[in-house]
Amino acid sequence: MSKSLKKLVEESREKNQPEVDMSDRGISSMLDVNGLFSLAHITQLVLSHNKLTTVPPNVAELKNLEVLNFFNNQIEELPTQISSLQKLKHLNLGWLVPCVSPHCSMNRLNTL
Repeated sequence: MSKSLKKLVEESREKNQPEVDMSDRGISSMLDVNGLFSLAHITQLVLSHNKLTTVPPNVAELKNLEVLNFFNNQIEELPTQISSLQKLKHLNLGWLVPCVSPHCSMNRLNTL
């Protein structure tokens, strides 16, 4: 993990910052960002313009997320655990629309 990512995580934790922008950092796995899933206080996470192909189930640990931005990545599917993010209102996946069924648990989103 680059020092800049480590610093972002530490600053967010220490200053209780609700928004974390990790866009355009060359991230290929969220699991490589040490401490990311301990930031349960964050309400907005921007991971756009990276190299992500998957979203780990650990994303459910970010229970206060309202905005989750994965624009311009290569994500092919989302873990079912993402539906447990009760406060999530805006999910930006770029071109991917993972769930269009009327029975989908993601229907509470304002923006998909």
